[in-house]
Amino acid sequence: MMATVLVNRQSEISALDSEWHAGRPGLIVVYGRRRVGKTFLVTSWTRLRRIDSIYLIINHSDELAATRDLERQLEAYLGFKPRLEGLRGFVDLISKLFCSGRRVVVLDEFQRLAEAGLPQLLQEAWDSRLSKCGSPSLLVLVGSSVGVVEKVALSGGSPLYGRATRVIHMKPLTFTQAYPLVAGAPNPTEAFRLYAVFGGIPLYLQLLRPEEGLLWNLRELVLSPGAPLLEEPLRVLEYEVREPSRYAAILEAIASGATRLSEIASYTGLRITSIPKYLKVLEALDLVGRVKILPSGRSLYVVEDNFARFWYRHIAPRLHLVEQGLYDSLLRYVRKRVEDTVAIAWEEEAAKHFLSSLQARGEVIVDAGRFIHKGVEVDLVVVTEERVYGLECKWAKLDPKEVESVARKTLKALEAGKWTKQGYKVIPVLYVREAWRAPTEGELYTLDDIIDDAKKTPVHSLND
Repeated sequence: MMATVLVNRQSEISALDSEWHAGRPGLIVVYGRRRVGKTFLVTSWTRLRRIDSIYLIINHSDELAATRDLERQLEAYLGFKPRLEGLRGFVDLISKLFCSGRRVVVLDEFQRLAEAGLPQLLQEAWDSRLSKCGSPSLLVLVGSSVGVVEKVALSGGSPLYGRATRVIHMKPLTFTQAYPLVAGAPNPTEAFRLYAVFGGIPLYLQLLRPEEGLLWNLRELVLSPGAPLLEEPLRVLEYEVREPSRYAAILEAIASGATRLSEIASYTGLRITSIPKYLKVLEALDLVGRVKILPSGRSLYVVEDNFARFWYRHIAPRLHLVEQGLYDSLLRYVRKRVEDTVAIAWEEEAAKHFLSSLQARGEVIVDAGRFIHKGVEVDLVVVTEERVYGLECKWAKLDPKEVESVARKTLKALEAGKWTKQGYKVIPVLYVREAWRAPTEGELYTLDDIIDDAKKTPVHSLND
């Protein structure tokens, strides 16, 4: 039986620890897209720290159904079933529990009762009682619908705005953070390929059987009848947004290479003036991101989530094959093209790894972005106070001559940016899957280097 573990999440754990030891009542909002591990984080933290806690989940949006369900949940903590007079009675009882002893009270999926007035009642309780009680307890509000949480708890004018003592926006795991969940793959290359396709959502990673490799997992989890992740990207949108078909069309457009507003409009048939509002929501969901272009300062849109990128690039345009039951045919199609998806993920992880390395060195990052100028392109340029680093990322095995060739081309490309004339030292940085000699000028990182860092990822066992 596999041990239950919490992988990494060090910054989130530190934030929760800080609130617990602050010596005053705290109101924490933990939010993020579904499946990202919010509930698991909070409940695991209370177990790890052996904190007295009450965990309640809002299962219904109807007030009467929700209160009857909450009565049943509370019975497990109280030893008797309370009779709640609506949501106000529920908040009154929670307030008593909050102030009667030091503990953590968790309300999961609290946004489901937003229209029934729960945020307003919590605001009243916080202002009049909870923030003033002598017990330094914590009220943790966990929400999965990003847009609703932001509307009722985080945006100006919302009922809980300004009350939260800590806001934790849960993000998908990076490769170094997720590595313990794919480390059982046949080799390091296959471990990264699994992450490159399935991404950093903990639930997806926990479904994997890494020892079987990428193609087996694609067949079992995505491309077979009843596969658990076959329609997952669509379910994410259906849960989060209205008009999910429009958001899906935009994601398919970007995954297929439409990176500018005009290109997205052309691909989808949507009016160009209507697209920014959809992109803003997709950015909030961590599905879409922007890449800054140097020297212009403009941005390109990219699908930021690995699994969404893979699915909208390869599966969404071919759902007709799924409807016809042609899973094997689609798997053969994907097999020939999946390395393109892996190469994109490698470039993204290289950027994260290098930026983290620079911060660890103490260098001050002034600017960063992809360099595109007069037909010359560099995957990532990072400007610090004294240096300019140009990253080229190759998901390939390079021999020493190829390493030198890529480094020289990168240096030449950076000359177009005129940083040398401005007194900067220009340094090429290569991220390649495999190589055994660094360039004469510059730095070299391989998959093994990233995995060496990944092996330091903290893993917290939750088994008693």
